[in-house]
Amino acid sequence: MKRPHADAELTPPSPYDADPEAEEDLWFLPEPDEEVAQAPLPRADRRSLLRPAEWRAAEAALAPDLARAAYRFGALDERLRRAAEGPRSRLALVEAAEFSWWAGDRVTPDRLALWLALRLDGVQDDSLALARAGWAVRRLTSGPGPQAGLAAFLGRQEAGQDWLADWSEIETASLGMHPITRAALGFHAWGLLTAPAASTRIEAAVVASRLAAAEGRGAVFLPLATGGSQALRPGGPAEDRLARWYAGAVQAAFAALRLLDRLDDWQARAAAATAGLSGRTPPLLIAALAHWPLLSAPVAEAETKASRAAVQRNLDRLTELGLIREVTGQGRFRLWSAAL
Repeated sequence: MKRPHADAELTPPSPYDADPEAEEDLWFLPEPDEEVAQAPLPRADRRSLLRPAEWRAAEAALAPDLARAAYRFGALDERLRRAAEGPRSRLALVEAAEFSWWAGDRVTPDRLALWLALRLDGVQDDSLALARAGWAVRRLTSGPGPQAGLAAFLGRQEAGQDWLADWSEIETASLGMHPITRAALGFHAWGLLTAPAASTRIEAAVVASRLAAAEGRGAVFLPLATGGSQALRPGGPAEDRLARWYAGAVQAAFAALRLLDRLDDWQARAAAATAGLSGRTPPLLIAALAHWPLLSAPVAEAETKASRAAVQRNLDRLTELGLIREVTGQGRFRLWSAAL
């Protein structure tokens, strides 16, 4: 039954009744009839973060640096055109291990060598990190480059993804630039197209390394991290990024050439020192040691197809001749390296 108005004024308010005074205290709300002027919000900058025109201007300003990088890569390309398969694969393995350290996976060359040769990994090894480094080695050694199709190069089935269309736009906008410059632009664009992760960072470095060597005849990739990761450091305007890229490429290519020189000298010295040894195992071991930065007995068996006893006997002979050295100092699970 509804109470009279007079009785309602005498009745204490219910906790569920609205408080008119509290509503009047909402000073921050506009009056019902008051028109509030809406100030226009600032528009976001829709321009691309990587402007090809700035990269073209930076390439022109850094023409001497580009010439030095192209000259050093040309020397490496000619050297690798006459090199054996072992040193070529060794360069790719070293470069992939450096990419792994730069991306945060920290796969060492010896662990990577064991995984590539025998698919062996330790209890403390990250299998995904090894798989990523192994993928980098395969892409740095053979096969068509990313210019033949990025999805196929990466091994992905993502032909309809938007980032592939964005990548195509970047490639089109960079036409006319030198391959080393186009590789730098693509590397720095990769972080804007994909989610940040160790896998995408390694992909960016491998794709750029292959793109930079698009005109190579002997070199499948341009080293970028063998002499340090200066080329892969992000940040700064286009001219600063490109200057670091050129300088890092020169340093890495020079380090690769020095490694090839040392390997050639060591192989010639080893061939002369083992000329009097009988059997086919010594020259096969020498070729394996030129291929792998660190060689274990299981890998040596797989490379030479010889027995464990024959491998161990010849490793001991090479050690006595001063051609190789055992680097672990252990009685088991030993590793040997060429005494370059």
